[in-house]
Amino acid sequence: MCKSVRILLAEDDPEDIILIAGLIAQFQTYPEQRYELEQVETFEAVLQSLAQQQHQVYLLNSRLGQHSVLGLVHESIFDNYKGMILFLTDSPEEQAVFRLSGITCFSKADLTVSLLEYVIHALQEKQQLSMALDQLHQNEERYLLAFAGTGDGLWDWNLETNGIFFSPQWKRMLGHQETEIDSCPDAWLERIHPEDRYWVQRELIAHLEGLSWRFESEYRILHQDGSYRWVLSRGQVVRNALGKAIRFVGIQTDVTGLKHVEERLVHDALYDTLTGLPNRVFLMERLRSAGDLARCKPDYLFAVLFIDLDRFKMINDSLGHAIGDQLLSEISRRLLTCLRPNDTVARLGGDEFVVLLENIKIHDQVIMAAQKILQELSAPFNLEGREIFTSASIGITFSSIGFNRPDDLLRDADLAMYRAKTQGRGRYQIFHPRMHSSAVALLQMETDLRRAIERQELRLHYQPIVSLRTNRLVGFEALIRWQHPQQGLISPAKFVPIAEESGLINSIGEWVLREACRQMRQWQKQWQKQFPDWQPLTVNVNLSSKQFTPYLVDQVHQILEETELAGEYLKLEITESVLMGHAESAITTLTQLKQLGIQLAIDDFGTGYSSLSYLHRFPIDTLKVDRSFIQRVDIDGEQLAIVRTIITLAWNLGMEVVAEGVETPKQLAQLRSLRCEYAQGYLFSQPRDVQAIETLLTQELEQGQFKPFGNRSV
Repeated sequence: MCKSVRILLAEDDPEDIILIAGLIAQFQTYPEQRYELEQVETFEAVLQSLAQQQHQVYLLNSRLGQHSVLGLVHESIFDNYKGMILFLTDSPEEQAVFRLSGITCFSKADLTVSLLEYVIHALQEKQQLSMALDQLHQNEERYLLAFAGTGDGLWDWNLETNGIFFSPQWKRMLGHQETEIDSCPDAWLERIHPEDRYWVQRELIAHLEGLSWRFESEYRILHQDGSYRWVLSRGQVVRNALGKAIRFVGIQTDVTGLKHVEERLVHDALYDTLTGLPNRVFLMERLRSAGDLARCKPDYLFAVLFIDLDRFKMINDSLGHAIGDQLLSEISRRLLTCLRPNDTVARLGGDEFVVLLENIKIHDQVIMAAQKILQELSAPFNLEGREIFTSASIGITFSSIGFNRPDDLLRDADLAMYRAKTQGRGRYQIFHPRMHSSAVALLQMETDLRRAIERQELRLHYQPIVSLRTNRLVGFEALIRWQHPQQGLISPAKFVPIAEESGLINSIGEWVLREACRQMRQWQKQWQKQFPDWQPLTVNVNLSSKQFTPYLVDQVHQILEETELAGEYLKLEITESVLMGHAESAITTLTQLKQLGIQLAIDDFGTGYSSLSYLHRFPIDTLKVDRSFIQRVDIDGEQLAIVRTIITLAWNLGMEVVAEGVETPKQLAQLRSLRCEYAQGYLFSQPRDVQAIETLLTQELEQGQFKPFGNRSV
């Protein structure tokens, strides 16, 4: 690409104009450069051109008309001009002035083509060099400003003289003034923390020997106040043509704040924020280490204690989460006082803690530790002026039992802890492999139970309820059974607790209610055609506490409509504990159920806690006396008195009474003497399937009275 060099000739002498123009016309031209000449004759035109800066070269006569260009020099007009200026004068005095001012000037008489061309080229090169130096200075200034903004310190190590330059920022980073640190490597290396110095020197040597592409090291360095700051130092070696390291330049960055953040993140990842105890992640690592040590040293024993607080949820819900958090913190402190320095206590979450006892000699050490923990946690806690009592259940497992993973240890200790809870809480239980087998079996039963409904494995058996006055059948209690494909008929005592714990009880309870209503309606249609005078029976259905929700009324109403069973032939049985646990809301729900025509019964009456102030407010039709009282009513005076009291209470409240679990004629005779109205039990019939019940109904209707199964006399 051709580049034009624009030249302005300021001359008012025609002969000189022709001379200079002729000389320029004879310049050697190049493909990439050509010269354009423009001529002016007045002083004002020169000033206008300088202001616009449209030319790269100015050839100025020292005098234009009455004006002298020396005036422009004295007024510093040319100081901000970036082009090349060449003054032409024949006056020796003017030449002397120009030279004293550092300005290039020539006599017109001395001008030749080669001289003029040489001078213009020289001035061009000088201008380009000046521009390059200006750009370099700007870049250097920009770099220094940017570097100062980073806050990093610079070090420059002359490997030939072993002198080292530390920038002021490098020294300020360590709390020193610019003159307080010597310019030698030892002033740097001796300030490095003794634990880090070896590694820093090792990385320096590795880079100097060409084993790493750059030096980078993070270490602690001594501050003037006596503390250590974390810094990151990075550098690069400069080598000569022979590959010898002659210079080592780098920067130092203060990363103390970042290091503290990293340490906090690591701490938060391994420790519980509420109590400051190790968390699950930390505990699992300690368990892995203990397991590895136990595998290497057969005589090395350790134990895991899984601790769960008793009644913590009640405390947390009643007194608030703030009190609950304080309680957890206090419990953490007490646990630490029960352990040795090398033991570990961790919080898994909620109210669960785990203790790892390492290097134990005998099992009694662990038992003593568990007893000490139970004792410490049973003492009252004083929180915000309240005296709070709690206890704990502890599950223990030993490394000697054998395990494959840390999770196995926690699982086994957890199983033992739950066994301790089922045995009364506030105690410890040592894990036995049978616990795991039992847990696996329960898990399998839960899995099978989830499929039982869709596979139609659930069955309803019906136990007759008999009038002791007329000796006639008045209804049935529907009782669920599970026809397991491998285990056969399973009692509800085995699977109902699993259903309640897993949440399956709602779907199972709904199925029981629907199936019982459907079956009763079917019997009504079947027997009313055959026996027009037949008095319809009622069907009793038990409700789980999980079913007693605000949606219960709508669910029952929908099922009654689907099965076309009138509400008066359905009786729902509810335990005392369910009613008293939510007494006010229970009154509302029971009232709504009564509006559907449904009868209501309190099941297992006498085993729970009933408040008479509430009992008379519940719209209850029937009290069912628990079998535990009936079984000894004929031999135990106290039991007889309790049953008599319940019957009297029911009469006074306008309720009927059903005695459950009647098994002997003596029990029946005693109940009749107490004028108990209704009874059910094995003396009359075990719970039977649909076919057996239909046979019983046929006998009842044909003979006009109830005849028990098993040929027992009533």
